[in-house]
Amino acid sequence: MRLLLFAYFVVEVLAFIGVSSQIGLGWAFLAVFALSVFGGLGANIALRNSLRRAAGGQGSLGRLAGDGALLAVGWLLCILPGFVSSAVGLIMVFPPTRALLRRALTASATKAMEDFSVRVYSASPVAQYRTSYGTFTTPPTESSQPSQSSQPEVDVEKLEEWFRADSATDDDRRRGRDNGPEGTS
Repeated sequence: MRLLLFAYFVVEVLAFIGVSSQIGLGWAFLAVFALSVFGGLGANIALRNSLRRAAGGQGSLGRLAGDGALLAVGWLLCILPGFVSSAVGLIMVFPPTRALLRRALTASATKAMEDFSVRVYSASPVAQYRTSYGTFTTPPTESSQPSQSSQPEVDVEKLEEWFRADSATDDDRRRGRDNGPEGTS
């Protein structure tokens, strides 16, 4: 964090020195002040317009959230003293560039969430289980079949009875027309 603040300070000082050498020291201070004031006001107006559109039903909640976040960061960058931070803040406040940033950030966040969810699933115990519902190969020959104790015998008729009992409606049960395993017919 200290390195980031130091980098911000160095970049802003170099930009200020470059601008002040072109237009003069007094005008450079005035320009930094004007950028801060106009950038803050521009972010305020843009946020109010975004809220007004959302209240009128012209925007989605996701767009409002994206615009709100970008405008808040843009406002903060605009009111920070300096040419570089104000320029980046104005880019976030200006509607066409804000829309491009919002789309890029949405795509990036979506990709990050998808990658995160894949990593979480891969690390979970659920991903370790494998199920098999049979094969489409030919059945094994008599000599290679496993013993009867490892393959349980399935009573298809009993399963069908249970299925019919479960699928009978409540009206059928009340009227006594259930053909289920209880034998209430």
